[in-house]
Amino acid sequence: MTAKGAAQCSANPVDRSTASHEILWQGKLVSAQMTLVERETQLRAWFVRDCDPVRQAIDGLDIGWGGVQRWATARMPSLAGGLHLDLACGYATFLAQLGWRYPEARLVGLNIDFQGPHALARPLLAEAGVRAPLVQADARRLPFADGTFDSASCFLGLQDVEIGYGEAGVRETVHEAVRVLRTEGVLVLLDEFSLDRFAAQLDGLPVAWIDRAERALDVRWGCEIAQRAATLYAEGWAAQTRPQDEASRRTACRDALARIEAEVEAQIAGQGYYVPFGPVRMAVIRKLGSGQALRMLQRAGVDRGPNHDSG
Repeated sequence: MTAKGAAQCSANPVDRSTASHEILWQGKLVSAQMTLVERETQLRAWFVRDCDPVRQAIDGLDIGWGGVQRWATARMPSLAGGLHLDLACGYATFLAQLGWRYPEARLVGLNIDFQGPHALARPLLAEAGVRAPLVQADARRLPFADGTFDSASCFLGLQDVEIGYGEAGVRETVHEAVRVLRTEGVLVLLDEFSLDRFAAQLDGLPVAWIDRAERALDVRWGCEIAQRAATLYAEGWAAQTRPQDEASRRTACRDALARIEAEVEAQIAGQGYYVPFGPVRMAVIRKLGSGQALRMLQRAGVDRGPNHDSG
């Protein structure tokens, strides 16, 4: 689902991180000293170039997600020169961040479609100066052999799978992500789900936790932007349910709008502004070999999930 960035929003925290290479950016080589924040700013300007000011604020959040994408790529294990899969990549904004942070990584993006709004994925990567082939496929049925990838990620894609296919679809997606990892490969899941919920989805899989964390979006929206965003998000939610007919779509949209408007009203009444998503929680796990997994299963009473006070 899309959601985005901020007029009446506080400034993103300064991130002086730089990539250690030169890239072809807008037709010219760009210095390695160009910060990730500067790249986000330029890419955001391109992304919202045809929007009115309110829509610029909303759509702009897709680029960077209020600092969360930079935080995530900095905290996750290095991709080095490995082969990395980004599942349910949508507009490919997280792929762009991965390419900026880890220019030596070999990236692949996968999404259920690259039509409609997601047709922007390829031009966005070109504008970002990041090379990554895009594969159109269902994340619940990955078209890759076991052990293909050194690492994988999913940034806010599981919630879209849940809207369309329920909890069973989310669990299938997580299982498939683990299947296509090599032994010792790393999976990074980022979503609004609680850490306990991530643990439940990973239960029974041959994995061990490496890291767990959460981050709030650095976004503060006033009423005008929040109310417009509520309508846009409700429409996006309805589309993700894959309705069979127009009546079903309208019903899904109406129900989603009522939920979102209630949340907008509660946040603005309680804190004076609206934060559209979050906090975003990160679960980082490592795939175990068969012997390691067997030993883990034999260790009765060992908690393989997050601390219960973390979610």
